[in-house]
Amino acid sequence: LEEHFDVIVIDSPPSLGLAMDAAIYYGRRRDGEKPGASGLVIPVEAEDTSAQAYGMLINQVHSLATDYDIDVDQLGLVVNKYDSRRGYIATSSLEKWKSLGTPPVLAVIGDLKEQREAVRLQRALLAYSPESDQAHHMREIARRLT
Repeated sequence: LEEHFDVIVIDSPPSLGLAMDAAIYYGRRRDGEKPGASGLVIPVEAEDTSAQAYGMLINQVHSLATDYDIDVDQLGLVVNKYDSRRGYIATSSLEKWKSLGTPPVLAVIGDLKEQREAVRLQRALLAYSPESDQAHHMREIARRLT
């Protein structure tokens, strides 16, 4: 399976168990690869709880990298379900994500109905609403990383 994937999307909130360890491990930089050729894309939200979950995830990434003597590149963050109408919490959180610099914010995806509908129907967004703004953002992210 590993030979077929270069990028692992680790969705939040993270489950910090064995499945997460496996996802992080398979996102590692393989022997002979240039930095940034493999790694993790991490969806986050513009809110405080997402920042806390991200901190826990990054601690796990660092621990696993140290334990297994591997390099795990963070390719970028995707700020998901963003809505500036939520006020200061959302806007200031977005600015904090952007100010990290590394990993970069690859996209800011709005909180639109198609994403929630796809989740409710247990369908992939790209199959449920392939022309939605979120689907366009996802395809753009994929193009940037390949």
